[in-house]
Amino acid sequence: MKAFLTRETYDTPLLAEKLSVAGIDLEVRTDSSVCPREVLEQQVSRVDALLTHTEDEIDADLLSRAAPQLRVVANMGIGFSNIDVAAARARGVIVTNTPTEEAFEATAEATVAILLSVARRIPALHVERRALTCDPDPSFLRATATSVRGKTLGIVGMGRIGSRVARIMHGGFGNRIQYFDLVAKPELEEALGARRVDLPTLMRSSDLIAVNMPLSQQTRNLISAEMIDLMQDHATFVNTARGELVDEPALVARLNAGKLHGAGLDVYGPAVDDIQFDNIALTSHFANFEDQAYTAMTTLVADNVVSALTTGQALTPVKE
Repeated sequence: MKAFLTRETYDTPLLAEKLSVAGIDLEVRTDSSVCPREVLEQQVSRVDALLTHTEDEIDADLLSRAAPQLRVVANMGIGFSNIDVAAARARGVIVTNTPTEEAFEATAEATVAILLSVARRIPALHVERRALTCDPDPSFLRATATSVRGKTLGIVGMGRIGSRVARIMHGGFGNRIQYFDLVAKPELEEALGARRVDLPTLMRSSDLIAVNMPLSQQTRNLISAEMIDLMQDHATFVNTARGELVDEPALVARLNAGKLHGAGLDVYGPAVDDIQFDNIALTSHFANFEDQAYTAMTTLVADNVVSALTTGQALTPVKE
């Protein structure tokens, strides 16, 4: 059996070893860039398993070129919006992702870290100091940080990541928690005093906003220009979910107008290159970039491929 990895992952030797034990030969593309389309087309026509990253577009046209023996597309990541799951299912191809507890914990920790750093103006202060040869003069007239303690945190998407963010911020900083989700979370409402609100209410009344909603047809551009206009000028906005959830040009315009305290974006598109505002943090989709999380995800990718190819069942199949 043959498998192809679109580019090296955190522990490629571990991945290759686990597959080899099951009689699966792994070919690895060693270039660190996103896999070119022509390479995907070549490989999908010859392998039993395609091991992908969330930046690889696995659409219906590509799947139509798949070899008859292709049985699994194993995505390295919690998300799977890069894969046409329906087209894969129609061809009898299993799609898997890596929803490990370690990945959820890592992303929640990163969300909190970015939120705190932007609220405290750490990115802006760092850039300012690096541009100088000595410390700036102290002044009470300079732009200041905003406090986090006792504030209202609005969480867009109270799932496995958002709920962890809520627990950290409520327990550690005494935040009042409100959330928008398609499904009510009564256990969190009871445990944290969280309240479920509609999205306009959340955007209008939150001091801190964290976007942790999965991307789907329902949620694409959920944080629209209209929603962005509702935010308070002192609000801090963080997105560690998917860039397509947010009307990015509208967010950039709001930032450049000086009408937000700041923003932290782990996911984004090209519009961020137009940001002139100083209090931002861009972390290049590294929210779950952590040794424990990546080891667990690498292991799960291997286990999914082995299980799919040997039993016809995966451990974490995508059920969209």
